[in-house]
Amino acid sequence: MIVIQIMAVMVGLYLARLYNYLLFHTLVELFAVLVAGGIFVIAWNARRFMANNYLLFVGIASLFVGMVDLLHALAYKGMAIFPGDDANLATQLWIGARYLQASALLVAPFFLKRTLQPRLTVGIYLGVVVLLLSAIFAGAFPVCFVEGSGLTPFKKGSEYLIVLFLGGALVGLRRAAAAFDRAVVTLLAAGIGLFIAAELAFTLYTDVYGIANLAGHFLKFAGFFLVYKAIIETALTRPYDLLFRELKAKQEEIETLNADLAARADELEEANCELEATLADLESANLELEATNRELESANLELEAFNYTVSHDLRTPLTGISGYCQLLTLPGLAVSNEEGKGFIFQISAAAERMNQMINSLLDFSRLTRGALHRSSVDLSQLAIDVAAELRLSTPARRGVFTIGPGLTADGDPKLLRVVLENLFGNAWKYSGKRDEAVIAFGRRPGAGEAVWFVRDNGAGFDM
Repeated sequence: MIVIQIMAVMVGLYLARLYNYLLFHTLVELFAVLVAGGIFVIAWNARRFMANNYLLFVGIASLFVGMVDLLHALAYKGMAIFPGDDANLATQLWIGARYLQASALLVAPFFLKRTLQPRLTVGIYLGVVVLLLSAIFAGAFPVCFVEGSGLTPFKKGSEYLIVLFLGGALVGLRRAAAAFDRAVVTLLAAGIGLFIAAELAFTLYTDVYGIANLAGHFLKFAGFFLVYKAIIETALTRPYDLLFRELKAKQEEIETLNADLAARADELEEANCELEATLADLESANLELEATNRELESANLELEAFNYTVSHDLRTPLTGISGYCQLLTLPGLAVSNEEGKGFIFQISAAAERMNQMINSLLDFSRLTRGALHRSSVDLSQLAIDVAAELRLSTPARRGVFTIGPGLTADGDPKLLRVVLENLFGNAWKYSGKRDEAVIAFGRRPGAGEAVWFVRDNGAGFDM
C-alpha cells in the first residue's frame, strides 16, 4: 500500500518535472520541509509525556534541517532569489542540511534513556545553523559545485561521510528497536536506507537538472514519505504506538498482572472452598470423635462397674471356700487323713491365687483406663522397691536380687511398676521350692534395640 502511494505521488512529481524542473524540485523540497516541521511540532508538544528522548532530539534537529532545506530550495539554480544564481550556493546548503540530518539520526539513539534539555538543545542547534549559514553566505564554506566541471572532491567526500553517518544511524536504530513499535522501526529504517541511496546518487551528477540529480530527489522524497508515515501519521492515528509506547507497555503489563491476579483470586477462592469443605469435614469428624469418646467413657464406666460386680460375685464363693477350709483345720473339725489335709491346703492355695488374679485384673483395668504420663523412670530403684516388698511379704524366705545399676526408661511409672511387680512376683513364686531364690534384672543389647530381662532359678521356661 505504501509503495503504491509513493509511486502515485512520484508520477505526479514526474509530470511536474516534465513541465518545469524547478517546480518538481520545489515540490520535493517543500514536502521534506513540511515533514521536518511536522516532526518538530509533534515531538515538541509531546515532550512532557515522552520517556524516550530519541524522537524529541530528532524533532528539534528536523526543525533546523527543514530551515536549511527551505533555503536550499530557494537558492536552487534558476530561482534567481539570491545573488549569483549558480548551483554552488544550493549545493552548499544541501550539504549543510544533510550533515545536520545525518548527525542527528546518528546521535539520537544515545538519548533513548538519557536526559535531554529541550531548550538548551534548540539553542545549540540555532547557534550551529547560524554559524553554518554565516560561513556559507560569507564565502568561508568550501566550494561544492563548479560550473562546467561539476561536484568538488569536498562535496563528494561529504556525501560519503554522510552515508557513513546514516549507516551508523541505521545500526543504532536497530539496536534500539525494542524502544519502538515494530512498524515504526521498519519505516524509519527503510527511510534511512533511501536517504543513503539518495546521497550516493548525489555523488554522480554533473548537471543539477540531470538524471542523477532527479533520481536523488525522488529517493529523498520517498525517504521523507516513509519518515512521515513512521512519525507523523503514527503520532496522529496511533499515538500510543509512538509517543506513549512505554506507557502502553506498562498498561499492558498492568493488564497482564491484573489478569494473573484475577486468576490467582479464582484459585484462592477455589482453595478457600476446598479448605472450608475440609474444615467442615474436620468439624464433623471431631463431633463424631467426641461422640465416640463419650461412648467409650460410658463403656469404660460400664466395664468398671461390670469388673467390680464380677469381682464381687467371684470373691463371695472364694471367701466361702477359704472360710470352710480354715474351719476344717480347727481342732474339733480337723481332718485326720493326711491326704485330706493336703487337698484342703491345695483348695485354700487355689482360692488365694484366684483372689490375687482378681485383684490383678482390677488393678490392670484401672491402669488401662487411665491416661498415660510419660517420664524418665529409674527402673533400678523401682526394681529395688518391688524386691523389698516381696521380701516383706514372706520374711522367712531367702532370696538374692541382682539389679543392674543406673537403668532408666521413658514410660509411665505406674504401668512399669505393674510390669515389674508381675515379673518379679512370678519369679519369686515359682522359685519357692529353691533353698534360695536368685532373681536378676537388667538390660542387654539386642538387634538394634535394648532388651530388658528378668531371670530366676525357679521352675518354668525361657522367654
